[in-house]
Amino acid sequence: MKTAYGKLTALIALLIGGTLLFAPMRFGNEDYLYAHPRSVRMNPGDSYALSYRLDSDEPRQAVSYTSTNEAVATVDRSGVVTAVNGGSAQIRLDAENGARALVQISVKDAKVDTLALNTDHLAMEKGQITGLKAIFNEDAEDKTVSWQSADETIAQVDAIGRVVAVGGGETHVTAVAANGLSASADVSVHVSGSALRIMPEDVTIGTGTYLRLNTYYLPADTTDEVVSWASSDDSVLQVNDNAIYAAGTGSTILSAFSRDGLSASAIVTVEAPAANFNISPTAATIDRGRTLTLEPRFLDASGHVDERSSEHYITWTSSNPAVCTVENGVVTAVGSGECRISASADGKIASSVINVQTLVEDVMLNLDRLYVLREDTVIPIQLEATITPADADNPRLVWTADNDLVATVNQRGRVDLVGGYGTATITATADSGAQAKFTVNVVAELPEGYESPSAKGESE
Repeated sequence: MKTAYGKLTALIALLIGGTLLFAPMRFGNEDYLYAHPRSVRMNPGDSYALSYRLDSDEPRQAVSYTSTNEAVATVDRSGVVTAVNGGSAQIRLDAENGARALVQISVKDAKVDTLALNTDHLAMEKGQITGLKAIFNEDAEDKTVSWQSADETIAQVDAIGRVVAVGGGETHVTAVAANGLSASADVSVHVSGSALRIMPEDVTIGTGTYLRLNTYYLPADTTDEVVSWASSDDSVLQVNDNAIYAAGTGSTILSAFSRDGLSASAIVTVEAPAANFNISPTAATIDRGRTLTLEPRFLDASGHVDERSSEHYITWTSSNPAVCTVENGVVTAVGSGECRISASADGKIASSVINVQTLVEDVMLNLDRLYVLREDTVIPIQLEATITPADADNPRLVWTADNDLVATVNQRGRVDLVGGYGTATITATADSGAQAKFTVNVVAELPEGYESPSAKGESE
């Protein structure tokens, strides 16, 4: 049996052998390079500084860093690793004498690849509040979104996706992720109507008339709509949707029925038509902002005014509402240009061509009056004119002076003083007749308390 001393000696030898067996091998001249840590998990955009320990007889030798996949992670000369995109990469450390080490880099792919909403359509009642939720890919890190409504008069959305139905109609709400990815949901807001009317409610027309009647709801933003029409006597009035045709004389009731169960009616009286119909004047020119009343006339076969037909309904339309609008024969001039106003009655159409002009209404000058010493008359005076409205059709001004012995003016508003004593009035006149005046007085001595103007001229 071995002695206790022998057993202790054998155990020490075994430990030394095991240590040597599992000790890391050195590259090159038995150098060994330890990297700290051996693996790093990162998110895109993160940075991490690696460190190392070099076991070598030459510990001052340089160590370089290399990334095996720079699309995933990069490393600089000092060992700072920057995560670029999701994936895996290795950072290799190389000592000058050949020792090396590897660090495993795992970058989490945190990009927003998919974005959807919990529903693609919301059907709401006015005043209702509900919510939308943005759904991302599972590994998405940045789940912030901004919300926007295409029409806030129909639906509004707050910062957390809460949707409020404001008014009737259809729009869409969109969620936009930080990287620009977006998803939308259609929003339909229903507004129930409380009342339905046909306009006009009582109308008289001549046989042969085609007419489209209008419907009005309370409230005005209701989403209800008429789905059917009916006439109580088809021999008098024939109906196709909201278009009616006066087939024969008599009286009938026209009815409209809405999708939500509302109904309305109007009395339509059909009489014999007038032989002719026209409006006066057939052409006119009016200033923007002004109105003109057109006079309709129903005529009999002899060309005389047909009083019997004077109450027949007339439909008025404008060919260009941006130039002029019309209501019950009253034309309002909106913008420069030409439009045709048409009037339809008893199956006949008459028209009037309206020309709308925008004239200069007012002219203002930068100076009103000046006193100038005769020795200062070598300095010209530049007048600047401002016209109203600024978009007048013809902004040109004509400049005149009433005393050429004192001052002259060119067509750009430059006033030249010719050296004579006295007063001259400079007038700027627009085509419309609008004017502005400037008075210059050349004197031997300035009035008491009057400050001499600068070279550019100042108003009194």
